[in-house]
Amino acid sequence: MGIIANSALTGRILLLGYERIAFKKAGKEKSSIISTFLLFFIPTFLLLPILFFYSWNFIVLLFAFPSAAIYTAAFLIYIYVLSNYEVSLIVPFYNFNVFFLLILSIIFLEETFNFLKLIGIILLFLGTSFLNKEARLLDSIKAVYKNKGCQLMIIVSMLMAVGRVIDTFLVRSFNPGEYSIALYFLISFDIFIIILFTKKVKDIIPTFKSRPKEFLIGSGTNAFSYLFLLIALTELELTIAEPLSMLSVIITIIFSYIFFKERIRDRLIGGIIMSIGAVLLIIQL
Repeated sequence: MGIIANSALTGRILLLGYERIAFKKAGKEKSSIISTFLLFFIPTFLLLPILFFYSWNFIVLLFAFPSAAIYTAAFLIYIYVLSNYEVSLIVPFYNFNVFFLLILSIIFLEETFNFLKLIGIILLFLGTSFLNKEARLLDSIKAVYKNKGCQLMIIVSMLMAVGRVIDTFLVRSFNPGEYSIALYFLISFDIFIIILFTKKVKDIIPTFKSRPKEFLIGSGTNAFSYLFLLIALTELELTIAEPLSMLSVIITIIFSYIFFKERIRDRLIGGIIMSIGAVLLIIQL
């Protein structure tokens, strides 16, 4: 792993760990559609200065359109879930992103399945039993999977996996700077169309003015955590970069206690177990 990829991946893990906290602070008790729009529209402008270092080709907008549509659906759900459910409960399910990546890799990239990957999958599911502790293991697992927020987060992780696969192909045809700006512009454009149809345009400015600092911090962590992923993907395989990004879940759980006083003891254990499972999925025998 080169120093650039290593630094970018480290930066992504740290920023991603706080990003979910920032999203919750910005979007709590606000319209999730408006919040999602702001958290992607603002980064479009935050990322523009990097064009001094990267070239720009307008055709990237055409190629980024499919992944933008997928991410629009994913992040509308993501912001809603983070804004309305306990962060330490639902964020570990982001680790299922790696599970879906493995399935896609086996189907489309002829990835091999081995014993360590089986253990990794078992740990992913076992870790969920710590997220909502009950007297019996089976009751704990049932309690978690019956939670609407957890169900929605699994859908998010599935959509993210598809989006990441597309990213991996496109970032090798376009540079990380132009691709990230194109993607953020298209996502915010897609959401703005929804806002137009729901007649909520008038709510955009008041929503931002109610929490400008939170929306700016959330937008910044969002923009640069994603840019760092794209930079890492220029040197690393997706099946390495994304599972290692799952380590950010542990940081998020700790932050959820610091900022929201959530009960995290068991959830931290569960998050660690799920993160170990996610990392095992990338190991080749």
